[in-house]
Amino acid sequence: MNKKVGLFFGTFDPLHNGHVAIAKYFLSELNLNELWLVITPLSPFKQSNKVSNYYSRFKIINNFCKTVDKIICSDVEFNLEPPYNTADTLLFLEKENPNVDFKIILGEDNLNTLHLWSNYTDILKHKICVYPRNSLSNVKSKLVQHPNVNLYNAPVMDISSTIIRERKSKNESIDHLVPKEILNIFTKP
Repeated sequence: MNKKVGLFFGTFDPLHNGHVAIAKYFLSELNLNELWLVITPLSPFKQSNKVSNYYSRFKIINNFCKTVDKIICSDVEFNLEPPYNTADTLLFLEKENPNVDFKIILGEDNLNTLHLWSNYTDILKHKICVYPRNSLSNVKSKLVQHPNVNLYNAPVMDISSTIIRERKSKNESIDHLVPKEILNIFTKP
């Protein structure tokens, strides 16, 4: 029987309680052996000057993952050439792990733009497990009808890394937004 692994892609800048809740939900709901947080050095949709250093992000997230069962910090994209496209990463992971059944964990907002992603039809060859996200757009993706796309009743998390970075820049509390292991790193003198 193949190992079942969820792949949760993101910049995780920073990793927050919403990411952790979604990861734990899918670990349980899909009965996964592991869930990998695939840290993207830089999303093709983000500006490099707005993302923290990826080695620092990896170190912080990896330290957190050591405290949680079955959630693994993956630096696979650090070893690939930019641009960091999900389809290319999946192809690499499949070659390196032929006995693993990968499932993609994706926010509903990302499903709405998936048709704009490089080689998105290659991504749709995998099971796409979509969690709800509050979105400014009421337009739903036509990909919802795709046989490999499944919507899940995961918790809706009203947290974003952007809000956390803004609060941190104003010296406002982020205690309730990030895991204590990450908060401890942010608050070190």
